[in-house]
Amino acid sequence: MKTARGSSAYPASALPQEPQRHSRPQSPLQLAHFLTGYFISRIGDALYTFCLPLLSYRLTGSVLVMSSLFAVSVLPVILFAPFAGVILDRFNRKRLMLCADLIRMGLIALIPILAHYGLLAIWHLYVISLLLSIVSTGYDIAVVTLIPSLSGKNLTRGNAGVQTAGQLADMLGPAVAGGLASLMSITSILWLDVASFAVILCVLYRLPQEPARSRSAKPAFAAEMSQGFLWLIRSPVQLALSVQAAIGNFGYSAAYATLTYYLITNLHLTTGQMGMTYTLLAAGGVAGSLAVIYLDRHFRRGRLIPVLLLAGTCGFVLAGFNDSWLAPGIGFGLVAACNTSWSVLSASICQEKVPPELLGRVLSFSRVVTRTAMPAGALLGGWMSGALAPGAVFLLAAAAKLIEVLIAVASPIRRL
Repeated sequence: MKTARGSSAYPASALPQEPQRHSRPQSPLQLAHFLTGYFISRIGDALYTFCLPLLSYRLTGSVLVMSSLFAVSVLPVILFAPFAGVILDRFNRKRLMLCADLIRMGLIALIPILAHYGLLAIWHLYVISLLLSIVSTGYDIAVVTLIPSLSGKNLTRGNAGVQTAGQLADMLGPAVAGGLASLMSITSILWLDVASFAVILCVLYRLPQEPARSRSAKPAFAAEMSQGFLWLIRSPVQLALSVQAAIGNFGYSAAYATLTYYLITNLHLTTGQMGMTYTLLAAGGVAGSLAVIYLDRHFRRGRLIPVLLLAGTCGFVLAGFNDSWLAPGIGFGLVAACNTSWSVLSASICQEKVPPELLGRVLSFSRVVTRTAMPAGALLGGWMSGALAPGAVFLLAAAAKLIEVLIAVASPIRRL
């Protein structure tokens, strides 16, 4: 929505300014409990992420189906994130997260139940993947908005803790799934994901209640969404980071959505070797989430960000142009390390600069920008994997990373 130059239809809080920080005291123990539960829940998520492409390939044998499943899982972020942001800023985030986890638990349980009765079909995976992504859209944003209340001024450390927990889970999950695949069916492994939701539900329930929200009259739903959008586009750094991530996600989606197919058809890896590949990928993420605490303390962010992105470019080149079966794991591990460090820095910058009452909405619109190109990237990667040379999709991802580097050095990011 456009307004006349020099005037605005929205209150001053919708414009970029220094936020007022939470005054409620934080407990390191609360953050530790949350990270423990989050870690266990993410192990379950990693099992699901590992099993889903294998299930789709066994049902259809098609790389396009595998990549389209990835694309479908991203679409709800684009369509529903703005609504999720307003809901998170309006209502009790703890209760919303509890409801979201209960729904996700039920959706995951449907897959082994349908398989047990011989009813599982590919369209079930599409529907479940779509619904899971809709529910997870608001949940993932809620996690980021929760960090300031749990970590206080140590935002980089708090965000790094979330990334470390997630990446450790992503590292262990595929290794566990690869080992379990020889002992039980792929669908049976998903019951462990169901059980992991019970843990995070208990952790969330024990967290203290949020302070009561103001009951003063609120603007219309659309006006609240517009406030988040306006804040994002009027903040040059936040907008540059979002556009940068959108381009990088396009390339990464093309490569990641077809990675399992590449490992099966081009490198002929066993299930255990594929598990090791994804474990190396996640290990890189862990390394990045731990290293960024030191890097952020000793280097300017404006110099650090382009260096990280350039290193990620090298990772994609290694993954696609080396015949060793370990090369994709090592290459994607390097990419994950750089991407995770970038994510921690980006989240900290956002939490430092965005007013707390607008954080959910600004994050939601940032997610829309950063995820918009992911379905196209995944589908293009699926086509390229079947029609072109095996390394072409990794070259596309490397080129996208180089564009990210250019944005970092040509935008206000360089002044951070």
